[in-house]
Amino acid sequence: MLVVALLMLVGVNAYAVDFEAQVGPEISHITYKEPGVMTEKGWFYGMAGRAEVKFDVAKDLKLTVGPELKLAKGRVDYSSPISGDMNGIDDTLFEARALVGLQYQLTPEAKIKPYTGFGYRSLVDDSSGKQTSTGAWGYERWIRYYYIPVGVAFSYDFTKDWTAKAYAEYDIFLRGKVKTYLSSVPGYEDITNTQKSGYGLRAGAQVEKKFTGWAVSFGPYVKYWKIKDSEVTYDSLGRGWIEPRNHSTEIGSALTLNF
Repeated sequence: MLVVALLMLVGVNAYAVDFEAQVGPEISHITYKEPGVMTEKGWFYGMAGRAEVKFDVAKDLKLTVGPELKLAKGRVDYSSPISGDMNGIDDTLFEARALVGLQYQLTPEAKIKPYTGFGYRSLVDDSSGKQTSTGAWGYERWIRYYYIPVGVAFSYDFTKDWTAKAYAEYDIFLRGKVKTYLSSVPGYEDITNTQKSGYGLRAGAQVEKKFTGWAVSFGPYVKYWKIKDSEVTYDSLGRGWIEPRNHSTEIGSALTLNF
């Protein structure tokens, strides 16, 4: 509905449409910390892709809409002053975003695009069946974030074949859900906690080389999340459970094929 409203507002010419698609591998290192409680860190390997439709809406102005997806697998090591250490925990990271932006041609070489949309981030952390160095049993956790990205992207053509790109973004945290499958540990039951406060940041840069009909780009990126204590959830025995305040930092690089 948001896209339809924008199209009507700016009076898009339905025939002035461009399409772009990008896909490629990513490698990153994620460090997740619950201060005073635990730390997890490890390498992730995955694929990311995006598609974007561009509509001419005025001279030097385009409306852009499209999805972004990422899927990555990793193994992390756990360390806690309370429950000990555990290595080789399997993690799965999935991200999906729907974005809309306005791209303005500042000069023949430079473009700027403010954008927003809706984002979803899912992380499955599965240590079930494993024990820490102190004998504590692991379990599976499913962490979901819902947020609104607000960012700006910039590109500059140094020559007809080489382009520099960069972006910066603030993520408005809407809600988080943490499902902890404690029922895999005798004497406990599954718990769901709701997170209501936090924020995210991300930024990145790439250098792009154009060829006939396609291009390749490469560059670093960083993503950061800071989330406050969740609400307390009580189990059937009246025990209170909380997802502690935490922050995570992902530093990575992406190789992208552009069509």
